[in-house]
Order: sequence, then structure tokens, then C-alpha cells
Amino acid sequence: MTRIMKHKILSIIGAGLLLLTLGACREQSDTLVSYGHQDQLSFGEAENSYAGKFKVLWNGLNQSYALWDYEKELGLDWDAVYDQYLPQFEALDEQEDVTDNQLKELTEQVVSPLHDGHMNVQLKNHKTGKYITVSPSMVRNSKRPEFVAVRNTPPTLKYYANKANGEIELDEDGTPIYLEYSTASDDLLEKFTDTEKSGQQWINDSITALKNLTTPTAEEVDMLKVLTDLNKELDEVEDTKEGIALYNELANRYAYLNIPGFDPIDENFYDNGMKIRFALLKGNIAYLYFSDFALSYYLNKEYTNEGFPNASEATLAHIKKVEEVWNSWFNTIQELHKAGKLGGVIIDVRNNGGGSMNDYRYVLGSLIPSGGFEIGQARYRRGTGRLDYSPLMPAYAPTMDEEHALITKPIVVLANCASVSMAEITSLGTKYIDNATLIGKRTWGGLCGLIGNEFFSYNYTGHIGEEGKTPVYVYLPLVAQFTREGQLLEGVGVTPDIEVDLDVKQLRSTGKDTQLDRALQFIRNGN
Repeated sequence: MTRIMKHKILSIIGAGLLLLTLGACREQSDTLVSYGHQDQLSFGEAENSYAGKFKVLWNGLNQSYALWDYEKELGLDWDAVYDQYLPQFEALDEQEDVTDNQLKELTEQVVSPLHDGHMNVQLKNHKTGKYITVSPSMVRNSKRPEFVAVRNTPPTLKYYANKANGEIELDEDGTPIYLEYSTASDDLLEKFTDTEKSGQQWINDSITALKNLTTPTAEEVDMLKVLTDLNKELDEVEDTKEGIALYNELANRYAYLNIPGFDPIDENFYDNGMKIRFALLKGNIAYLYFSDFALSYYLNKEYTNEGFPNASEATLAHIKKVEEVWNSWFNTIQELHKAGKLGGVIIDVRNNGGGSMNDYRYVLGSLIPSGGFEIGQARYRRGTGRLDYSPLMPAYAPTMDEEHALITKPIVVLANCASVSMAEITSLGTKYIDNATLIGKRTWGGLCGLIGNEFFSYNYTGHIGEEGKTPVYVYLPLVAQFTREGQLLEGVGVTPDIEVDLDVKQLRSTGKDTQLDRALQFIRNGN
């Protein structure tokens, strides 16, 4: 085939696709439109038109969203949404200036009725060059009375770790059995900037000492200027990807100063960093807290290579520390169970933003039989029609394959309104384990699963667009997750077996945790 003939055929195909795209508006198509990638045919009109952005958003969701039957049952008419809001977006096209707030408020009206707990919508305002972001679940959950206070108050064992309070078991040397470690980027930055006699404190002490010299040498004058300039630059460092990159650039530039603790931070810790805490509480109750379902990146070499490619010795040392904390929790449970001394287990997923399904094997999956655990039912999209869904099918979470004890003592999962995604799958799992109990507050309401856009073309769903590249981007789940009984909890969350409010004021002032206390009471007294 000649190059000219190829060009003509491609032009005809391109024109046909363009007509299909432009005519897709409210009519459902039996052809999969490429909303999953930066396709000019799909996103071209949206580059410089607010109405074009709305059409991509509406059509993309119409083709890809996992919960249309659920939304219809709850009273949402998606066609009516198109008729109501397209003229309003067209009106924005007639305005000379459109503020980010105007675009955000209108977009929020469109998507806030949707119940998906993960959805995050980003539209680029071509008049300002900035993206606006709308999260329907954030709009919904921010109205819950406990949300703001809880979101800013992560779990702590400050009170219980105090030896004087006698809440933690002691080892043979009289040392509290308590371990914690963090690879979260904010903690790694804080470790450098706030630790006494280290890091930035060393810089401040050096600056003070140099300023107090009565007759400094030329080298000391230069050093004072270098350290002063460095200190100003460090004050600009924030816990963002850009901030960590700046920190690393400074660490490399000033490596010759040999400043204590001033080592580069693996930028992968911004996405895959976590905090983990283990304590053996009185009565041999093994407590585990972790901030994210990212354990697989630390406990599974294959995942480690994926999450921390080309890891340095420093990164591997951080990873080993997290592994040590989890191993201490798991091995303590196994040893106490074998000796008949285990009192119970507490898994704390409060304020946990979720993560990898594979982590289930290291949490509840390490306490129950191997072979996978049925957490409920799931379905996928199987066509471009709004209601083209697969039948419901059993959904399984992975459990630990290696030999491990099957725990029959009480297991408590602590959750709250900031427990999201895999934290909710774990919470739901307690409903189907005889000796497990969920304590705390109703969870976020985002159980539907996500996956990368590499599966878009044959699953008929995935993220709409590419973040930071296309004028429309929607972070969107792939799988609709149901309970074993076929109930959808999206936008609602998992309700605890025992509901307990958190006394935020008390937790902040003394560290005493009313929800943890209720878990301890339940395990110790059986009620």
C-alpha cells in the first residue's frame, strides 16, 4: 500500500471518528470513545470551550461510570443534567472572563449528586490556565459534624506509651513493647528541620556561633553567608513533590558541609510513604496502626521494586524499618497465640486513605485462613451503554499464603469517617469474620475499586483523561463493590458494630483516646 493511500484511508477514518465524537452528545454510542488518554478527537473541543469540557465530562461519565442504576434509584436523571447544565456552560463561553470559582461552583453542581467515594474531577480553566478540582465525596463528608476535627487529629498512642500510665506491656528489661516508624515525606522533612541538635537546628546553632565571633576569619564570614542563605532556602521547602525536589537539590548542593541528617529523600516517599505503629497493650493485646495501605511496598520485593525503583541504601534502610515494625506485630501475635497468652488484636485504620488491595494479606489476611477471603460482590462495565454492566460476581481479597496461626481471640478494627477505600474494605471484612468487630464511626463511603488506564480499552472504564495534561480529568473507579448481600455502600460507608464518638479535645490535650478505650474494654470484658 502506498503512503498516499494510507494517508487517505487514515483521513477518512479520522473524519468518521470526529463525526462520531461530535455527535455523541446525549445519544449513547456502541463505539468506545478514547476518553482514557490524551486523544485530540475526544478532548479537542474542550481545550478552549467550557461547553466542550462539559460534553467530555458528561459523555465520559455516561460511558464509564460504574453506578448509574444506583444513581437512578436515588433519583438522579443524568439526561436531565445534560439539558440543565449544557446551556450554563455555553453561557460561560460567551463571557469575556471566567473565574476559577465560577467554573468550580458550576462543576460542583453537576457532579456533587454522584455517590462514588473516589471521584475527583479536574477541569482546566483555559482563561486562567489553572485547574479546578471537585470531589463529590468531599462535598458530602465535609458536612458530617465529626469530619473536620477528626481529619486533623490522627490516632496517637502518646498517652498509652507513657510508662506511668501502665497501658503497655514491658519486655524482660522493663522497656515498653512499642515501635513506630514513618517514611512519610512530611515526617522525613520534619525530622531534618525540627530535631534538636540535628539538621536545621545544627545550621541555626552554627549561625549563632559564627555571629558571636568577635574577629571572624574570611572563611568564617563566607560560611556565615552560606549557612544563612541555605536557611532561607530551607524555609521555602514544603511537603509537595516540588518541595522535596528542592530539598534534595539543596542536600546535594551543600553535601560538602556534612550537615547532620541533611540527606536526600527518595521522592517516591511522597506517594508511597507511610507511618506504622505497633504496641503490645496490657492483657497482651497486639495493636497495629498504619496510615496507608502501602505495606506491600515494604514487605514484598516485587512491589518494592515497583514503588521504589533504583532505591538507594538510605531508601532501603527506611523500608527495612517499616518491615521491622510490621514483623514485630505479626511475630508477637504468632508467639502469644502459640503460648496461649494472646488477649486480642486491634487494627487501627482511622484516618487511613487506602491503597493496595494486596495489603489485605498483611492485615486481616494474616489472621484468617489462606486461600483468599470473600469480601463481597463486584461487577465491571461490559459495554459503552450506560447500564452495560457484568453480572455480580464474588469479590475476594488476598490472604496470607505462608503458614500462620488462625486467630480466634477478639479482633477489633477501629475506623472513622476519614477511613477510605481499602480501610473500608477492611472494615467491611469484619462483618464476615465471627470473632471480628468494627468499632468507631461510619466510614467515608468509597469502596469501589480503581485501576490504571492501561485497562480502559477492554474494560470500558478507567480514568477520564490524563491528570495535568487533558483539559478534563476524572479520577474514576473501575469496579462497583457490593456487600455479600448485594448492597451498595458507596456514598454511605460501613457502619460500625459499636459506634463510639472520639473526644477530640481530650485526645489533643492528654492523648487519651475514647475509641481505643472502647476497643480495649470490648476485648478485655467481652462487651
